Amino acid sequence: MFTSIFHYQQSFKLECGISLPAYHLAYTTYGKLNAEKDNVAWLFHALTSNSNPEEWWPGLVGSGKLFDPANYFIVCVNMPGSCYGSISPLDKNAQTGETYFHDFPFFTPRDMVRSYQPLRKFLSIDKIKIGLGGSMGGQQLLEWSIEEPDLFQYIIPLAT
Repeated sequence: MFTSIFHYQQSFKLECGISLPAYHLAYTTYGKLNAEKDNVAWLFHALTSNSNPEEWWPGLVGSGKLFDPANYFIVCVNMPGSCYGSISPLDKNAQTGETYFHDFPFFTPRDMVRSYQPLRKFLSIDKIKIGLGGSMGGQQLLEWSIEEPDLFQYIIPLAT
């Protein structure tokens, strides 16, 4: 398991019209991308969780489980606005130098997905074998499968 921070240093326009000068995402990976690049499982967390699916889906993720890092390159990103490492209301607004707090811009599921696309490219992922997400994570999965219909081989949205 590797938890990292991805820094996107370009302007990023949200659906609400606000442009961020940059953003960052906390993400966790397990396993390795195989030579064929066809073993990616991208897991999306629910609203109140983090980028470590072994904590919140222990029956599905881990050695000997359905999503075994010996077989899959597992990726999970902490959604923007969360308090677990990605850009959030507790970060400083680069334009004002003040903490966002209540001025943090609204991220839609589409904004979230679009913020993940540069990370996907950074990780050299061209195709995702399985996308799995529950609740808010399932909403992101559905949005991404609409945005890029050929990206996912299988999608499994739960309680979405």
